[in-house]
Amino acid sequence: MPASARHGIRGKNLYAILFYGVIGAAMAIGLLAFWGVREIRHDAASIAVESSGRGVAGAVNVLMSAVSRTDADLGGRELVNLEEKYLRTKYQAILKRHQTLTGITVADAAGLVFSLARGPEGLVEGVRSTDGKTMSWRVFREGADVRTLSGNAAERERVNRVLVELFRQLKPGQINWSSAYRIHRGGESWVSASQLLPLKDNESDVMVSYMFPVDVVANQLAHAERGSAESIFLFWNSGKIMEIPLNGDAEIVGERAARAIAPDDAVNPAVSRAAKLLAARRTDRLAPFAFRLDGSIWWADLEPLSVFGDTMSVGVIMPQKAAVSTLTSDNFIAVFSALLALAAGVALFFLHRNRLRIEALGQRQHMPVTAEDVLHLIAEGESSRLEFKQTLRFNVKAGKNGKEIEYASLKTVAGFLNSEGGTLLVGVSDNGAVTGLDDDKFENDDKALLHFNNLLNQSIGAEFARYVNTKVIEVQGSRVLRVFCVPAHSPAFLKKGQIEEFYVRSGPASRTLSLSQFYEWLQNR
Repeated sequence: MPASARHGIRGKNLYAILFYGVIGAAMAIGLLAFWGVREIRHDAASIAVESSGRGVAGAVNVLMSAVSRTDADLGGRELVNLEEKYLRTKYQAILKRHQTLTGITVADAAGLVFSLARGPEGLVEGVRSTDGKTMSWRVFREGADVRTLSGNAAERERVNRVLVELFRQLKPGQINWSSAYRIHRGGESWVSASQLLPLKDNESDVMVSYMFPVDVVANQLAHAERGSAESIFLFWNSGKIMEIPLNGDAEIVGERAARAIAPDDAVNPAVSRAAKLLAARRTDRLAPFAFRLDGSIWWADLEPLSVFGDTMSVGVIMPQKAAVSTLTSDNFIAVFSALLALAAGVALFFLHRNRLRIEALGQRQHMPVTAEDVLHLIAEGESSRLEFKQTLRFNVKAGKNGKEIEYASLKTVAGFLNSEGGTLLVGVSDNGAVTGLDDDKFENDDKALLHFNNLLNQSIGAEFARYVNTKVIEVQGSRVLRVFCVPAHSPAFLKKGQIEEFYVRSGPASRTLSLSQFYEWLQNR
């Protein structure tokens, strides 16, 4: 296995990894930040709109609380009995005190027991017979009968079925708001609120339902604390809505505030869009959801006023920006992106400025340090990054030391410094045989290293010593001088007396450059 494969990343590869790593890291951080901010926005808006919805829905129940307090004043939260006279007296007083109430019904497990409602001629009273099979109806004003009404058996059966269903599903402490048309076919213009009240000295409960015109509920919502919500509306499972006029909603007044309309007829386009989406969903209406309108993101939440089913709900909508904090704003994202891009640019600039150093660092990972490394290099043969020299100073042909031999090794080192670096092995013949340093007759390895370093400092320059690493390695019983070079940051000239020569590697040899060629080398460098 070649040394290059066993020592990790080469110099150019290290630089490329760092360069593209910075770009990749900046993109990853940017994407994670964008995704994180988006999720934070999503969660913040979802929580805000849901909180507003619950707060507004709670305000509706204030109406029931007001009636309940009156109920308590007139006999507590428990009914004394179901006698006609008692019920008439009790609920006449409640209707008198609460002019917004239009009717009250009392029911048990068998259906309607008592009903008292406002009519054009006076109060309309319905009382169940003692046998529980019929209802007697009459109109009276200030205690005097005006006339008796004939009952409709089919209608009474329908009303009874609805009341029995409500009674069975309602639990003590719960308040169920529903469209009055479920009981009296009043359409969306009327709503009723039902709750269970216990009978005195009796384990059984009865259900009392209070009927309001829907504009009373709308007025209550208009003055409710709405939190971050921008608009409020009532939503029926029929798909109709009622916009609630808030501050600045001058268009939603008068008749429009007292009747249900189709989503297409809504004044507020955001309410219209949210209602259409709710009507189309049919299921899972109660989870906060986002929608886009005119390039902006809006959030909507629907809170049921019914304990079971969704005959009537209150909806709130808000723009996402209403729930956006400083750290999740578009300005923050823009500033963060700009800073991230600037940081990445600065990092890339310094990487580029130190490219040669980084590449040198990568090359040092391939520096041969063991006999096995040297043998692998020898097996590869001479190349632009590897050269063999049999001796450092001894001229084998002349039989004596010679400056020309030293000069040949220094020429190779200068070529490596001015190119892509490389390794010089002294003590290896051109054919790859390990001959060692014995012919140079150095007293010891330290003397050999000192001699080479002196040559480097005198002929190339001491400032280039940091780009060169030398070591004597024993290979197959012989000592080999390994000279490892990385590219220098400035041109390395080889001094020969008063002459300076510039070398680069060209294949397995070092060649000198002319002045024009050196200028071109500088431009490319």
